[in-house]
Amino acid sequence: MKILCDRVALQEAVNVVSSVVPAKTTKTILYNFRVQADADGITLFATDLEMAAKVTLDSVKVGKKGSVLLPARESAALLRELSDPTVTLESNDNRCKIESGGGSFVLLGEDPEQFPEEVALKSGKRIELACGQMLRMIQETVFAAAKEETRYAINGVLLDAGSGCVRMVATDGRRLAISYEHTDTKVEFKVVVPLRALNTLSRALVEGSKETLHIEVGDKQIVFTTGKTQLVSQLLETRFPDYEGVLPKSADTTVEVQRSVLESALRRAAILCSADLRMVKFEVGDQALRMTAESSARGRADVAVDCVVKGSGGSINFNPDFIIDALRVCKLDQVRLDMSDDSMPAKFTLGESFTYVVMPISGA
Repeated sequence: MKILCDRVALQEAVNVVSSVVPAKTTKTILYNFRVQADADGITLFATDLEMAAKVTLDSVKVGKKGSVLLPARESAALLRELSDPTVTLESNDNRCKIESGGGSFVLLGEDPEQFPEEVALKSGKRIELACGQMLRMIQETVFAAAKEETRYAINGVLLDAGSGCVRMVATDGRRLAISYEHTDTKVEFKVVVPLRALNTLSRALVEGSKETLHIEVGDKQIVFTTGKTQLVSQLLETRFPDYEGVLPKSADTTVEVQRSVLESALRRAAILCSADLRMVKFEVGDQALRMTAESSARGRADVAVDCVVKGSGGSINFNPDFIIDALRVCKLDQVRLDMSDDSMPAKFTLGESFTYVVMPISGA
């Protein structure tokens, strides 16, 4: 195989496929990705046997067709350091010579014939979204999913399509994030997508992009395709909790406050939370929200901000990290909190299609 390629395009493609390469595996061949060159260009492919990524590049001059396996970590690191606009790859006997800007490097791979083949989805339900819409929904949900692998049932994000709407829902049992987009599709399905797949997909999406993302859902797999990039992932075979039953139906108090003001004040108050109990007390009074935190070893914080209050007011305790996580991805200037008491979940409205529910800390 011999090719001349745009270095930046190759680097971006390698970054995408490298994100599915396992950090640790007994199958050492999976530390590589495959480069296949034909008359139309090159295709990069990597897999960890649960997830696979494929990127096609046509900004390539193919001098000789063929295929080679390249070690993912070293290839990505090398391309980051090169500065010449083009790079030449020439392979022979599982060795690949990379030349760029006067430098020459030889990477040792393995036999491409032994690399796992792509697995095609036989049939599935299809929907389409703009890439920017999907990226927004990923950003507004993945942070709330359970990170512990032992909590398998919620160690992913629910993708729920139906009634002209696509929802993404994530929870760790103490908070719940819901983001949605209206669509014209009449397709219905509910599947749980692994966090790692969505984090990998987000690297291939551009904020605000109107380019179409094709999503195909099978019995055990999901396929995301946009432009020259395709990501295939196994689905989590689990029953996601009934998230609609968790949403508060009413509230005693509504608070509207500037997002930047709330986030800044909450960050300051959280500095003096107790080490063994991350808790900030929200006290809602006459057009003001006061946040207090106290630690016997560190001191006390008392921060007040102006806000618009409707209802009876009251107090409620939150883990500040839960609120800050959501505010970090919120795009609204003004956010809304609907609350009752510390026995009922509180609801934050952080966008026209972004709802966040948090269980308060009760009895503190």
